[in-house]
Amino acid sequence: MGADMTEAKLNREYAVRILGVGALMAGMCVWSLYDGRVAWPRQNRHMEAVRPSLLVTNLTAEAWLARDEDRGSPLENAFSARGFKVPSKLVKRLGELRVPGTAADRGAVRAAQAERVRKVLEIPVYSAHDLQTQFVQAAVTLALGLCAFLAVGLKARRRYFADDEGLGGSGLGGQRVPYAAISRIEWAKWDEKGIVTLTLSSGARHTLDGWHFAGMTGIVNEILKHRPELNPTKK
Repeated sequence: MGADMTEAKLNREYAVRILGVGALMAGMCVWSLYDGRVAWPRQNRHMEAVRPSLLVTNLTAEAWLARDEDRGSPLENAFSARGFKVPSKLVKRLGELRVPGTAADRGAVRAAQAERVRKVLEIPVYSAHDLQTQFVQAAVTLALGLCAFLAVGLKARRRYFADDEGLGGSGLGGQRVPYAAISRIEWAKWDEKGIVTLTLSSGARHTLDGWHFAGMTGIVNEILKHRPELNPTKK
């Protein structure tokens, strides 16, 4: 290895961004598990406890959600009487059943609404499918998070270097690549993404990625120093 050596290693900016994505996915995984195992089943239990008092009434969706400035809505009061907070999903479902103010036959519409309101009150806030979806989402986000961490971990171990004798480093499989062995350089992605692909006389190809690895510009400049004819501006 020559005395003067240029080295490229993991780009800190890239690593921080990808690790941030991994942390976000891990957070979503924990959140999904919490909803699926704790929060949503708890809301179902609250709904089960309050359901008898809800079903003995025959209020419309509008009546359940009508808020009094001092006392809140009947729905909120039914849950707060048991020390619970009304589930937001239940509020949304009842809100979707409100009778439009322009309904031509409001009496008939309200009669049909009463049955739909009762059906909403008779079922759990979150179905078994809802809970299962959270576990699937947790698995997917966990896998994505692990992929992000693994990508950074693998790249953190790679090194590239260039000296007077040629290229080398773990990023090239630990082999030495003399400058004379480089037959062609693909420059299409260099200006925009900092990526070049080397084609060797043996047919092997190596990608030098300046976004993932800081210092790659120095590596490329070292190649052009020894093989100036590969510089596209010279052609």
